[in-house]
Amino acid sequence: MNNLSPEILPTIQVQESQVTDKPILLYVDDEADNLLVFKSTFRRYYKVLTALTGEEALEIAKQEDVALVITDQRMPGMSGVELLKRLPQRPELIRMILTGYSDMEAVVTAINTGMVYRYITKPWNRDELKINLDNALEAHNLRKSNKELMEDLREANSDLEEKVKARTEQVNHQKCEIEKLLLNILPKNTADELQEKGFATPQHYSSATVLFTDFIDFTKIAEGLSPQELVSQLNHCFSAFDEITEKHGLEKIKTIGDAYMCAGGLPASNTTHPSDAVRAGLEIQDWISKINEDRLSMGNTPWQVRVGIHTGPVVAGVVGTKKFAYDIWGDAVNLASRMESCGTAGKVNISQSTYELVKDQFTCEYRGKISAKNKGEVDMYYVG
Repeated sequence: MNNLSPEILPTIQVQESQVTDKPILLYVDDEADNLLVFKSTFRRYYKVLTALTGEEALEIAKQEDVALVITDQRMPGMSGVELLKRLPQRPELIRMILTGYSDMEAVVTAINTGMVYRYITKPWNRDELKINLDNALEAHNLRKSNKELMEDLREANSDLEEKVKARTEQVNHQKCEIEKLLLNILPKNTADELQEKGFATPQHYSSATVLFTDFIDFTKIAEGLSPQELVSQLNHCFSAFDEITEKHGLEKIKTIGDAYMCAGGLPASNTTHPSDAVRAGLEIQDWISKINEDRLSMGNTPWQVRVGIHTGPVVAGVVGTKKFAYDIWGDAVNLASRMESCGTAGKVNISQSTYELVKDQFTCEYRGKISAKNKGEVDMYYVG
């Protein structure tokens, strides 16, 4: 049927494969003459590869970036429709089929299932086929462009998701840090209400226990220290007080110079706050005694600390709009301060009201009525 040996075709294809600026077409037909005619007709426009069988075409399609596959329908072994089914599943790959009228039913089915872009009836017309090939390649380029755009979009979305994820983690981390800082200033329920509403409602507590500590002759000792040493030593003491009061369920309120103030029974009410405060006061004095041993061994002046405790009603809330401060108010606060100032270094001085609530749990020594500034004579007790 033709005088061209099939062995010559691979040589032609190798020569044509050197052309890289033309779209690649794969033409499949079991008649070598048809392959030669097609290649001769269109090689000036496209890089044309040819195959005599479906199996050979599949191998070429795996190795080459083929834009368009045109196959005869009637071939021995593997039909054109079967070949198109088995081609690599690349969305941009265009599939066309050459067919006679007797094979139209199979071709129409292939078109309806999306496997075939277009069919060409045999014998084909050169100009008509050229138009169809150009249209098919334009569709290929559009599909390829869309594929690249989708890949770029997926990559951009992935990058955006990573950035959003990283930013979300950063924001969450910052939020956690802010919450930690806020919890260092405010009780948790107060901080939560402040974040939710923008303000915190003042709370009245019918019974709370307030504890004050103060360093005796602090001003005199401070005169012999550099600013750095002074702050460092105060920080060392107050950090220890923080651990002790937290351990016993007390809420730190504030420090005022060398004075330390905390309270029990708030912000969550409980019935153990008087004994909690007394235990914390005793542990503070024990801690001071231990560090004084080290201070004396190094020739430093020992710290002398008074601790005063009183139980009574208070109001607690947040003041300020920029630098929030959780504080408590009431006569109980003033009396607790008087318990401290009327106390003795190394001792825990408590009021009558606190004594009544803890007397069965601690050994207490009645001091009698002690004159307290602006309070007159007040019953006081040392806790042994």
